[in-house]
Amino acid sequence: MTTDADASQQQRRIPEPYRPVFRVGRAAFLGLSGLSAAAIFLGKHSVPSFNFAPGAASANGFTIYTVVRGYPAFHPDSYRLRVDGLAQGSLNLSMADILRLPAVREKRFYQCVTGWTVPDATWTGVRLSHILDMVKPHSNAGAVKFYSFDGVYTESLTMAQARESDVLLAYKLMDKPLSQAQGAPLRLVVPGMYGYKFAKWVNRVELIDKPIDGYWEMNGYDRDAYIGRSN
Repeated sequence: MTTDADASQQQRRIPEPYRPVFRVGRAAFLGLSGLSAAAIFLGKHSVPSFNFAPGAASANGFTIYTVVRGYPAFHPDSYRLRVDGLAQGSLNLSMADILRLPAVREKRFYQCVTGWTVPDATWTGVRLSHILDMVKPHSNAGAVKFYSFDGVYTESLTMAQARESDVLLAYKLMDKPLSQAQGAPLRLVVPGMYGYKFAKWVNRVELIDKPIDGYWEMNGYDRDAYIGRSN
């Protein structure tokens, strides 16, 4: 574990953003899974990039989407999770550091905004609230922003949402280490919200004053993405 004084800047090869293939909103997508991508061009929430990854249907019931070409690479030994912003301290955590923190295993219903579900998704990781407590947020820290090392994807939660006991930074899915396609080494898990809030490949957590629009919110989706109550 390192802090500001001894943290080194990581150099990563960021994938080129995936060029638009088709535009689709959640309402237009539901029930249209049998249509080709070229046929789906309707919906209130048009988006600039929506890529079915190669081998999209995985064995555990998840369909894999990305907003870049392929999956961003990382090296387990050099990976660091940066935690900073409106707080008394900051952190630069290796995976070894993270694995030494108290682990939580939880089974939760997962639903993609496009309609498909995984009823018994089992996640293992560290409570986000535990990591926030480690840096001691300032009183004006009203939200938390998450960055993906794909160089494109961002998300945010209010501080109250981030402190819910079942919100995790997960490193296992179905009791196995996260695959690269599923967001290794760390993925945000926000039970009760649609899957687009579950940011993959998280490498920075920033405490900020208020929520921001992430990748999908900038294209019309709700910040408070509660299943059945949004979009």
